[in-house]
Amino acid sequence: MKKTAFFLLTSAILISLFLSEYGRSQDNSSIIRVCVEKDKDEILLKVKSAYRILALNSGLELDKGRRIRGAYVTPLNSGIRLGGKEFKVYGIRIIPRKDSSIYLGKKRFRGIIDIIRTKEMKLLVVNHLGLEQYLYGVLNREVPYYWPMETLKAQAIAARTFAQYRIGISGEKDFDVTSDIYSQVYGGRSKESRNTTRAVNATKGMVLTQNGEFLPAYYHSICAGHTENAKHVFEVNLKPLRGRRDPYCGGAKGMHWKAIFSYKQMEERLNNYGIKVKGINFIVEGRRDRSGRLETIKIRDKEGVKSIKGYKFRLALGPNMVRSTNFRIRITRKGVLFTGKGWGHGVGMCQWGAFGMGKRYFRYKQILNFYYPGADIKTLSR
Repeated sequence: MKKTAFFLLTSAILISLFLSEYGRSQDNSSIIRVCVEKDKDEILLKVKSAYRILALNSGLELDKGRRIRGAYVTPLNSGIRLGGKEFKVYGIRIIPRKDSSIYLGKKRFRGIIDIIRTKEMKLLVVNHLGLEQYLYGVLNREVPYYWPMETLKAQAIAARTFAQYRIGISGEKDFDVTSDIYSQVYGGRSKESRNTTRAVNATKGMVLTQNGEFLPAYYHSICAGHTENAKHVFEVNLKPLRGRRDPYCGGAKGMHWKAIFSYKQMEERLNNYGIKVKGINFIVEGRRDRSGRLETIKIRDKEGVKSIKGYKFRLALGPNMVRSTNFRIRITRKGVLFTGKGWGHGVGMCQWGAFGMGKRYFRYKQILNFYYPGADIKTLSR
């Protein structure tokens, strides 16, 4: 769903006004919109404080009360039902008082929640909150809270920068980032920890820039000895993201992996991803890049030989099964065996490498300079 520029401006003003009116503690940072649920048939909602409900399309107040003890939200042809109440609008905004949380099932969130009924009669849920508060819920999901503090600080700056970059390019979409591995893993208030919150606060407002612009500060779990050039995955050609040898992630857990698929399973997953194939009967490794990762995979089906980009092939088969594009292929009696190393797309900061650097007493600026060479570290003005 698209929104007009006028609605986007009005929406941002309303959020700022109601955050102020309801006395919420402010972090004076950008507001980020996080998709925390999508394609849901129903959602269990709970608010333990006074709240207001507004219509998304107009900002008009639809309801208010002292608390919502637990009510299911479901889509209707005419709008949205919340408990016993029906609202004849495509979306509602729920604003709690002060620094209270909103619960979606067992998950607890800061800020404001939008619930949108989609054209497919499903529910989309978007969490609006300050960027620093968002990072509180990201860091402990991206890296363990007990890792070295300098590593946590480097992760906080990379995550803040990536979020700012996404805010800048999301345009008229309903959200800036998702809460899963395809953006940054975000667990809301229920996943915050004291140590990672310290790291966020210690680096407040600090970001990476390149030529005055926010750097697309990609990062991943394990590079397995060499980070990837961003142009092979994200079609971004920037000096800080061109890849380099990394000696620091050697002891990473999950470095080596295996996965096995039948031709039929591969075909189903490729087609579901949008890569049309029919009757796969052979697969072979294609061209590798400087980092050792496969740029292409070649398959043969009923229509002939097809070349598929390595990163797309990985995403199609499942990024937690085929953990990286640095793998070998072997045909066995049980199926196609993938034997690989590393975890993630390989671009930017290797999290396990940053852990290794932190254990060797590197400071956070040194970690960032190693993984994003040539990028500047700036503090956002308030």
